[in-house]
Amino acid sequence: MLKKGKDFLMKSYLRAKSSISETNFLTVSGVSVIIKDPIDFEMSSKGLKNTIETLPKHFLTNVDYIIFGNFDFLRKNNYNAAYNDGAIYALNTQENNRDVLDDIVHEIGHAVEDQFQSFIYSDMQLEKEFLLKRRILKTEMKKRGIDVPYDMHNPEYNEKLDRYFSDVIGYPVMTSIVQGIYYSPYGATSLNEYFANGFEAYFYHKDLYLKKVSPVLFDKLEKLEIGG
Repeated sequence: MLKKGKDFLMKSYLRAKSSISETNFLTVSGVSVIIKDPIDFEMSSKGLKNTIETLPKHFLTNVDYIIFGNFDFLRKNNYNAAYNDGAIYALNTQENNRDVLDDIVHEIGHAVEDQFQSFIYSDMQLEKEFLLKRRILKTEMKKRGIDVPYDMHNPEYNEKLDRYFSDVIGYPVMTSIVQGIYYSPYGATSLNEYFANGFEAYFYHKDLYLKKVSPVLFDKLEKLEIGG
């Protein structure tokens, strides 16, 4: 999902703040939640509040805003949400409340990744775990007659590889292949998404399967929870 870099949309959204009524603006744990465009799903403000407040407070240092809107840059990239420069942008059209909360926790994971990048990555252990899984995944794919035409040894995000996993192979097939390798297919996308996918599993789904399948990642998240 969208990562670093300046985004000038934020200033224009805040300049339009005069149109924000009490019913589409709230603050949760110091994070401003803005409903820029009408949402077409049942969003529980209590559910959003409870989800955010269960996270350690130090995880929200880099999150200033959560903005729901009809964002072209999200639709163009087929994203439901993205973290960028202190803000989480989320589409105003989604399947259900649970999916929205899942996406928001995932993007908070990217904010935490930015904040604690040195702790997460400097010892190279998480990258080693991720790349080992990529090698295992490539072997499993070959057994099924799938020869991935993109570099599987680079941990950085590759849009073509992402599209190959999601659109060519498809997540239903990917789900069966990654069993016992990754927590979910999206975790195979890149090292950054591997972390955020695990963050979501640990703090939102509270799924101990993550410890079994990704012990290094689980250990990093456990230590981050108590302050690194």
